[in-house]
Formats: sequence, C-alpha cells, structure tokens
Amino acid sequence: MDIKDIDELIQAHGIRTVIVAGVDPYGILRGKRMTVRHFRDAVDAGVFFASFFFASNTIDEVIPGPKITGFETGIPDIKGVIDLDSFRLATWEPATAMAMLDWRLADGTPTRLCPRSELKHHVARARALGLDPSFALELEFYLLPTPIEALRKGAWHTLEPASRHFHTYSIYEGAFWEPVVAEIRGHFDEHVESCLPEWGPGQFEINLRHDDAVRMADTAAIFKTAVRQIAARKGLACTFMAKWNENYSGSSGHVHQSLWTKDRTNAFFDAGAPDRMTDTFRHYLAGQMDVFRPTALFLAPTVNSYKRLQPDTLAGFNNAWGIDNRTGSFRAITLDARKCRLESRLPGADINPYVAFAALLSSGLRGIERRLPLAPACVGNAYASGAEIAPRSLAEAVAATQACAAIGEVLYPELVDNLVFLARHEVAEFNRKVTDLELSRYFEMV
Repeated sequence: MDIKDIDELIQAHGIRTVIVAGVDPYGILRGKRMTVRHFRDAVDAGVFFASFFFASNTIDEVIPGPKITGFETGIPDIKGVIDLDSFRLATWEPATAMAMLDWRLADGTPTRLCPRSELKHHVARARALGLDPSFALELEFYLLPTPIEALRKGAWHTLEPASRHFHTYSIYEGAFWEPVVAEIRGHFDEHVESCLPEWGPGQFEINLRHDDAVRMADTAAIFKTAVRQIAARKGLACTFMAKWNENYSGSSGHVHQSLWTKDRTNAFFDAGAPDRMTDTFRHYLAGQMDVFRPTALFLAPTVNSYKRLQPDTLAGFNNAWGIDNRTGSFRAITLDARKCRLESRLPGADINPYVAFAALLSSGLRGIERRLPLAPACVGNAYASGAEIAPRSLAEAVAATQACAAIGEVLYPELVDNLVFLARHEVAEFNRKVTDLELSRYFEMV
C-alpha cells in the first residue's frame, strides 16, 4: 500500500483521525492520535516518543537499571516509523484509521528492542529459505458485568462472572452476548473466522483467520485493544489475563503455524509420509521442542501466566507433541494439505504476539536449519506421559532462559536481556507483596 492508496481510503471513508501505534515489551499499544494532515507529514518524518516504555511495566512504573533502556540513558526519544502496509480502518472509533509503527533510534538507526522488527527479521529468514510463514491465533477472554469505572475505583474484590455455569459451544448462551460479540465480529469481519462461548462463565474464544505472521500479530494487538474499548462502551469489563480467577478456566492464546513454498504448497504436508508430516514439519516442531523451557518466558510473560499452566487443564504444560492431541503443548494437525499446521498450546491470551510469534518461528527455523530430530509422538494423555514440564513460575522461566546458551540464536540478545530484566522486576514486586491468601491463612491463626 502506498500513500496514494491511503489517501483514497481516507477520502472514501471520511477519516479525520489516524492512530499510529507500536507495541511495548508486553504487547501494549503505545502511540498517538493524529489529524490526517499531520499523519501525512509523519509518514516521512516519523513520530517521536519518550523511550521510557522499553523499561516500564504494565502500569507505567519506569524501572531504573538497564543500561540500554532505563534512567541511565536519559530516556531519549525513540522514533516510530510508519508502516504504510499496516494501514487499516479502525471502525470501532468514529472516522478513524490506524497504522503500525516500527521503533528505531531517534536518528533512524534500527533498534533490536522493537518486537515488531524482531518478528519481521525472522519472517525474512524464513523467506530466504523459500518458506512463507502463515500464522493464526485463538484468543480467549472474559466479559464481566462490571463497568470499567468501578474497576478503576478498585472493585477487584467484587468482580463476579456473568453466570454460574459453563456453556461451552452453546448457541443458546452465545445469543445473550450477541449485542457485544456481534459488534466485535463486525469490526473485524475480515479477520474473525468464528466465535464461541468457552469453558468459563462469560468466557469467549474468537478465532482469527490465518494470515502473514506480521499482519496476524498486528491484528491481534489491535483486536485486544478494540475489544476492551467495545466492552467498556457496553458497561462491561474485559480481560485477556491468562487466569483472572483461580476457580475459572484460564484464557489461552493458541498459536497456529504453517510454512508455504513459493508455489503455495504447504511445506508441512506429505500425504505419503508418516503422520502425513514432511521432514520440514518434523524439524520445525523439533526446533520448538528443543528450546521448550527457555522460550516459555516469551510465551508466558507475566507472573499470572503460570497460574494457567496447570496439569489436566488443556493448557500446554509439557514438552510433548501428538497428532490432533490437545493434552500436549504441541498439536500437529495433518488431516489435509490445506489445513496442515502446528498448534502451540502453551501461550495464554496475555502474550505479546510479536515476541511469541518471533520465538516460535525462529526456534522452528533453527530446527530446520540444524535438521533436529523429532521425538516420538505422544499417544493418549500427555499429562501422564512423564514429559518435561513447562516452568512453574515466571522466576523459573527467567532462570531457564538465562541458562540456555542457544537463546541468542532464537531472539536478539538485546531484546532477550530487556525482557529478562522486566520479568525479574515483576518477580521481585510480587515476592514483596502480601496477598489476600496470606492474610486469610495466617493473620489470625499463627
């Protein structure tokens, strides 16, 4: 897409505002709203921001310490370079469109701290091998009958689910939510393949249709923000937390992946091969299994992420794979050439899609390049297989990442170091806080 195409869209749809946004290390959209006139100027000049968000958490506490992102740098400007190919209508806001940014240093030099640029790098690696990555994402989230204003006043302890029962796949239950879910579908008509009530009360799954890996990550980041806005206008709270309540099902972010040749042949499918899997597929899967624990940090980025990763919950928990087997972290779907793909079941809905996609794609490509052998498939219940399990906490995930000599082959070391720094700070913060569970167990009785 070029600026002429964009001008035609702006004119045809009466666009008055353009949102320009990139993502921070947690996948949160950081950007500005601009008039059309100044957006056109920014296409050439870029958009400048204080770089604090590379060293801040989800509530914008800037964390002193890292030499490449923190106060020690003086918090210089970071430049957002507009990717014209990402321009799209933002129909959930009036007369609005949006475009994604790639972060660079103020002088235009690329920075290895940009999650979107990291993903682009690994897509380019795949294409250099003659392979085109296609990704899809299942996102689960909860809608709760609590206005966002109440949450912002601290009503966390009064949150109640939308019902008392589970209604997975229920057409009847889904009808009660159509005023909001239909609006979500309408704003993402090109991208939403299907939606359904999930395992938890008020929980929904929306399947985003497969696309180019970078466009899918863009759609996912934008989708999460838009859904929260739409829910808030309906008087509802929305959360993509991996586990908002220990009594209810966690919210997954399963990532579906395939590689395609230049003639649009699925590089994963061979009807005559064992399990209908090509060697390319087997090496790609082996690559992800080879760094299963060290890459967990990039798929489960928060303290809360690990509350979802429990045995016998259908969450990815162990380093096992199987054919159409949902009890392992890796599900190979090999029914036919059109739908043959790998599903990674460890990620939750709280992922930064750019970091998660980059880690999965890069580790898979590493497996192809090194021709790593694939372990035997798990048949039956992978939770009982004795397979290596995922880290049980964010601290354990950080330790696994830091202990892995190969992690620098998966993601840029600068990006890894920054993600590790932020995760270690989160662990320290949670370790020093007194929880309600501690109070209920110990306040009176010890």
